[in-house]
Amino acid sequence: MDNSSTAPEWRQNWRSSTWFIVTAMSAAFFTDTFLASFIVPILPYILEGRVGLDPSQTQTMTSWLLAGNAAVSVLIRMPLAHFADQSTSRRGWFIWGLGLAFVSTIATAFGSSLALLFASRAVLAIASSVMWVVGFTTVANAVSIHNTGKSYAAISVASSLGASSGPMVSGILFQLAGYWAAWICAFVLLGVDMVFRLLMVEKQKAKKTDVTGKSVAERHSVSERSPLLSAHDSQTGTVETQEKGPNFYRCIFNKPNFTGGVYCSFISGLLTAIFNATVPLHTRDAFNWGGVQSGLIFAALQTPRLVMSPLVGWLKDRVGTRMPTVCGFTILAPFIWLLGVPGSKQFLSTSFENWGPEVYVIAMVCIGFQLTFLNGSGTIEATVAVNTLQKEHPGRFGPNGGKSRAIAIAGIAYTLGLCVGPIVGGALNENFGYYVMNCVVGKDHPFPVKVAETFDPNIF
Repeated sequence: MDNSSTAPEWRQNWRSSTWFIVTAMSAAFFTDTFLASFIVPILPYILEGRVGLDPSQTQTMTSWLLAGNAAVSVLIRMPLAHFADQSTSRRGWFIWGLGLAFVSTIATAFGSSLALLFASRAVLAIASSVMWVVGFTTVANAVSIHNTGKSYAAISVASSLGASSGPMVSGILFQLAGYWAAWICAFVLLGVDMVFRLLMVEKQKAKKTDVTGKSVAERHSVSERSPLLSAHDSQTGTVETQEKGPNFYRCIFNKPNFTGGVYCSFISGLLTAIFNATVPLHTRDAFNWGGVQSGLIFAALQTPRLVMSPLVGWLKDRVGTRMPTVCGFTILAPFIWLLGVPGSKQFLSTSFENWGPEVYVIAMVCIGFQLTFLNGSGTIEATVAVNTLQKEHPGRFGPNGGKSRAIAIAGIAYTLGLCVGPIVGGALNENFGYYVMNCVVGKDHPFPVKVAETFDPNIF
């Protein structure tokens, strides 16, 4: 009996460990961002070669497909977060999300009509939303608040690797080995992700909690001579369950650190989308750069994040997110301005005309370093704010304390930035020029600094 009882426990010991949960979730986020960006280099071939679209409409249809993916994510994340918060186990969510990702990948690979492509991208957006909402909640429950920054840094590295390697792998395989060889790589990656998700076991402490927020083990450890209802149960627990409690969204948005984190998420998405929409066109017109040089510019933007994310995560665990984020915003502004100087008509008479490409690359690398300080700010502050609400209103907001909803709000803010960025950046660039666009986008944002003044420095 001893052997039979300890064997399953031994198998689950490492499967439910913090390091394995973070590893599994990092693999899942890598797969998600890899699949999202994987289609970009081969999308023109799909639209023109398989769908039969006129080449003059390729750019417009590509924009609609990518924007539609972000729009579906915005619409679906809050309903998903609401139901995920009512669930005590997230294993089923992971399996469903992975199944939807498989279906979407198959439909996209075999797609030969616009309707099927739009439908498959919508399904992928739903699968991605499940991953981001439930995945971050799983990490938040498994990791202590003092290690949240390092854990989210690992996820940020995985996401950046997926976003940068997806187009590179698909483009190389498509050019050297053909269309189906590229898609085989995507299916293999999904299979590896499936193994991680099936092996992972959630933390037991996150499953067995009652309305007061205490674990089942804690409830049964009470002495037989203890009263049937403690003072805490008879007062706090009864009030929260029998009387109508406070509204979750009103409570969470009353936390200044959460509001500031949501704003940071929005700006991160906005900047990412603006770079994607304007950098290739500007470098082509200003420096006569082609696709290879443009790809290297985006590599210059992502590489600093890969290098700096663990260090910044450690720093945020030590001092909190306030000062690193404020410093990131403050130093980011002049480098965004500098990015608009090379190739600008206002500076043609200066030496920027001769060494403009070098200045552009240096500015982009520096921007990549500063964007690292914005990574994860919304998710970290959402986790901190929910932990505070759990102490103030134990058991009021479901088994997960509202983590899924709070993290989903931060994710929606980032996705809204992805939707707004191309529109704002494209309109400014087309009507006023690239330099003016960078001046508008790069102007110092006072809001996060003001919000930061109200942050509790002892929150960590």
